[in-house]
Amino acid sequence: MSENEQAHRIETILYDADGNRTEDESKAARGEVVELDASGRVIATHAHPGLAWEVDPISLEGDPGELATRPKRT
Repeated sequence: MSENEQAHRIETILYDADGNRTEDESKAARGEVVELDASGRVIATHAHPGLAWEVDPISLEGDPGELATRPKRT
């Protein structure tokens, strides 16, 4: 391992449904993977692969059945 690789460490931070930090994975609703340099400063963060927020594309784009419609006047 090079000196640069040894200077970095990676930590996983878990949060419960209320947004509080937790060590209990069974209570975790969200998580972050944090990369720290030798001084403890955050270099990078990304969502924990198993606890990332996922957005349903239909909820963003809307389903045709959910769009507001008005009756047509004839």
